[in-house]
Amino acid sequence: MTSRIRMSHQYGETPPNVFSDFDWIRLHEKELLEKYGECSIIVYKEQVLGVGATYDEAVQDAEHNLPSDSGEITPVHQWLYQRQPLQRIHVRLKTDAKDS
Repeated sequence: MTSRIRMSHQYGETPPNVFSDFDWIRLHEKELLEKYGECSIIVYKEQVLGVGATYDEAVQDAEHNLPSDSGEITPVHQWLYQRQPLQRIHVRLKTDAKDS
């Protein structure tokens, strides 16, 4: 069976859904993390088609979830993970000041 999911593109080619899908993922990142946890997701036209612990599992899940009459699609892949807040680190410099 030939995959209907095309994850790679020719140099300089950008499918029309790519930017809006990445924007949608960023806007809904918190809800996606709550629903799916840390994982790989495949998104097409602002819909999660597949999820998995690995990229390959997510693509396979997306292929399974596509309607049988779907043609080739060009989804995006994103790894969802909990972002750690930046911590401020204060470095104390030791100085060996010798009195002369």
